[in-house]
Amino acid sequence: MLTVDELVTWLRLSESTVLKLLSERAIPARKVGHQWRIRRGRVRDWLDGHE
Repeated sequence: MLTVDELVTWLRLSESTVLKLLSERAIPARKVGHQWRIRRGRVRDWLDGHE
């Protein structure tokens, strides 16, 4: 599992951009309470599909 901060670093995007992509469901993740649950493998698969 990744945190939003880890995803920001990995994707080299701003936190606001990552949060926007998460809220728009562009990046595969789930929100549990106030925290995002982001699986590294699902994001990797998503990136492979967007190259």
